[in-house]
Amino acid sequence: MRRILLIAPLILTAAPALCEPLQVSKGMWTATTDVYFNVTNNGQLTEIPPEHERIDECWSKDEDVTLDEGLVDYFEGCSVVDTFTTPYSIDFDLSCDFSGLPMTGIASFAVSKGGDSFVGRIYLDGASGETGAEAEALMIGHRTGTCAAPN
Repeated sequence: MRRILLIAPLILTAAPALCEPLQVSKGMWTATTDVYFNVTNNGQLTEIPPEHERIDECWSKDEDVTLDEGLVDYFEGCSVVDTFTTPYSIDFDLSCDFSGLPMTGIASFAVSKGGDSFVGRIYLDGASGETGAEAEALMIGHRTGTCAAPN
Protein backbone atom coordinates (compact mmCIF):
# COMPACT_ATOMS: atom_id res chain seq x y z
CA MET A 1 0.00 0.00 0.00
CA ARG A 2 2.85 2.37 0.82
CA ARG A 3 4.26 1.90 -2.71
CA ILE A 4 0.89 2.86 -4.25
CA LEU A 5 0.76 6.00 -2.10
CA LEU A 6 4.24 6.98 -3.23
CA ILE A 7 3.42 6.42 -6.92
CA ALA A 8 -0.01 8.13 -6.86
CA PRO A 9 1.37 11.72 -6.80
CA LEU A 10 3.54 10.93 -9.83
CA ILE A 11 0.53 9.68 -11.77
CA LEU A 12 -1.56 12.69 -10.77
CA THR A 13 1.12 15.20 -11.75
CA ALA A 14 1.44 13.54 -15.15
CA ALA A 15 -2.29 13.74 -15.84
CA PRO A 16 -2.34 17.40 -17.02
CA ALA A 17 0.30 16.52 -19.61
CA LEU A 18 -2.02 14.03 -21.30
CA CYS A 19 -3.53 16.78 -23.46
CA GLU A 20 -0.28 18.62 -24.19
CA PRO A 21 1.77 17.75 -27.27
CA LEU A 22 5.39 16.87 -26.73
CA GLN A 23 7.85 19.40 -28.20
CA VAL A 24 11.56 19.74 -28.81
CA SER A 25 13.35 23.11 -28.99
CA LYS A 26 13.38 25.15 -32.16
CA GLY A 27 16.73 25.46 -33.94
CA MET A 28 19.18 23.48 -36.10
CA TRP A 29 18.85 19.73 -35.70
CA THR A 30 20.78 16.64 -36.67
CA ALA A 31 18.69 13.49 -36.67
CA THR A 32 19.40 9.95 -37.80
CA THR A 33 16.97 7.16 -38.60
CA ASP A 34 17.86 3.50 -39.00
CA VAL A 35 15.22 1.06 -40.28
CA TYR A 36 15.50 -2.74 -40.10
CA PHE A 37 13.26 -5.28 -41.85
CA ASN A 38 12.57 -8.99 -41.49
CA VAL A 39 10.28 -10.51 -44.13
CA THR A 40 9.43 -14.19 -44.50
CA ASN A 41 7.56 -15.74 -47.38
CA ASN A 42 6.60 -19.41 -47.16
CA GLY A 43 9.02 -19.75 -44.24
CA GLN A 44 11.97 -18.32 -46.20
CA LEU A 45 13.69 -15.18 -44.92
CA THR A 46 14.04 -12.46 -47.55
CA GLU A 47 17.18 -10.33 -47.14
CA ILE A 48 16.30 -6.65 -47.10
CA PRO A 49 19.18 -4.30 -46.33
CA PRO A 50 18.69 -1.82 -43.48
CA GLU A 51 18.11 1.82 -44.36
CA HIS A 52 19.95 4.77 -42.82
CA GLU A 53 19.12 8.44 -43.16
CA ARG A 54 20.65 11.56 -41.63
CA ILE A 55 19.16 15.03 -41.79
CA ASP A 56 20.62 18.39 -40.82
CA GLU A 57 17.93 21.05 -40.96
CA CYS A 58 16.30 24.03 -39.29
CA TRP A 59 13.18 23.31 -37.26
CA SER A 60 11.66 26.76 -36.80
CA LYS A 61 7.88 26.20 -36.93
CA ASP A 62 5.62 24.70 -34.28
CA GLU A 63 4.76 21.80 -36.58
CA ASP A 64 8.50 21.06 -36.97
CA VAL A 65 9.05 20.61 -33.22
CA THR A 66 5.78 18.98 -32.14
CA LEU A 67 5.58 15.24 -31.45
CA ASP A 68 1.93 14.18 -31.45
CA GLU A 69 -0.49 11.88 -33.30
CA GLY A 70 0.21 13.85 -36.50
CA LEU A 71 3.51 11.95 -36.79
CA VAL A 72 1.55 8.91 -37.93
CA ASP A 73 0.53 10.80 -41.09
CA TYR A 74 4.07 10.14 -42.39
CA PHE A 75 3.23 6.41 -42.48
CA GLU A 76 0.58 6.07 -45.16
CA GLY A 77 -1.80 3.29 -44.22
CA CYS A 78 -1.37 3.65 -40.44
CA SER A 79 -3.70 4.97 -37.78
CA VAL A 80 -3.37 5.57 -34.05
CA VAL A 81 -5.29 3.13 -31.85
CA ASP A 82 -4.30 4.61 -28.48
CA THR A 83 -1.99 7.34 -27.13
CA PHE A 84 -0.29 7.81 -23.78
CA THR A 85 1.82 10.83 -22.84
CA THR A 86 3.95 11.97 -19.93
CA PRO A 87 5.77 15.30 -19.68
CA TYR A 88 8.78 13.83 -21.56
CA SER A 89 7.40 10.98 -23.68
CA ILE A 90 4.62 9.96 -26.00
CA ASP A 91 3.62 6.43 -27.01
CA PHE A 92 1.19 5.31 -29.72
CA ASP A 93 -0.37 1.93 -30.41
CA LEU A 94 -0.55 1.63 -34.21
CA SER A 95 -2.65 -0.30 -36.70
CA CYS A 96 -1.46 -0.32 -40.31
CA ASP A 97 -2.33 -1.82 -43.68
CA PHE A 98 0.48 -1.84 -46.22
CA SER A 99 -0.98 -3.04 -49.53
CA GLY A 100 -3.01 -5.78 -47.86
CA LEU A 101 -0.41 -6.67 -45.22
CA PRO A 102 -1.95 -5.79 -41.84
CA MET A 103 0.57 -4.77 -39.17
CA THR A 104 0.29 -3.56 -35.61
CA GLY A 105 2.85 -2.10 -33.27
CA ILE A 106 4.05 0.83 -31.24
CA ALA A 107 5.74 4.18 -31.70
CA SER A 108 7.55 5.72 -28.73
CA PHE A 109 9.30 9.07 -28.47
CA ALA A 110 11.12 10.63 -25.51
CA VAL A 111 12.50 14.16 -25.25
CA SER A 112 15.20 15.42 -22.91
CA LYS A 113 14.14 17.81 -20.15
CA GLY A 114 15.51 20.85 -21.99
CA GLY A 115 14.04 19.73 -25.32
CA ASP A 116 17.46 19.61 -27.01
CA SER A 117 17.47 15.88 -27.84
CA PHE A 118 15.07 13.04 -28.54
CA VAL A 119 14.97 9.31 -29.17
CA GLY A 120 12.29 7.36 -30.96
CA ARG A 121 11.45 3.77 -31.78
CA ILE A 122 8.77 2.33 -34.04
CA TYR A 123 8.11 -1.39 -34.15
CA LEU A 124 5.55 -3.09 -36.41
CA ASP A 125 4.82 -6.72 -37.18
CA GLY A 126 2.16 -8.61 -39.04
CA ALA A 127 1.29 -11.42 -41.39
CA SER A 128 -0.97 -12.24 -44.30
CA GLY A 129 -1.19 -15.78 -45.59
CA GLU A 130 2.35 -17.15 -45.89
CA THR A 131 3.98 -13.71 -45.64
CA GLY A 132 5.18 -12.25 -42.34
CA ALA A 133 6.98 -8.99 -41.73
CA GLU A 134 8.67 -7.01 -38.96
CA ALA A 135 9.96 -3.47 -39.24
CA GLU A 136 11.82 -1.46 -36.64
CA ALA A 137 12.96 2.16 -36.88
CA LEU A 138 15.32 3.82 -34.41
CA MET A 139 15.62 7.61 -34.37
CA ILE A 140 18.05 9.84 -32.51
CA GLY A 141 18.18 13.62 -32.77
CA HIS A 142 19.86 16.54 -31.10
CA ARG A 143 19.76 20.30 -31.45
CA THR A 144 23.04 21.66 -32.81
CA GLY A 145 22.40 25.41 -32.51
CA THR A 146 20.28 28.22 -33.85
CA CYS A 147 19.03 28.46 -37.41
CA ALA A 148 21.05 30.60 -39.81
CA ALA A 149 19.39 33.83 -40.92
CA PRO A 150 17.85 33.60 -44.42
CA ASN A 151 19.84 35.29 -47.21
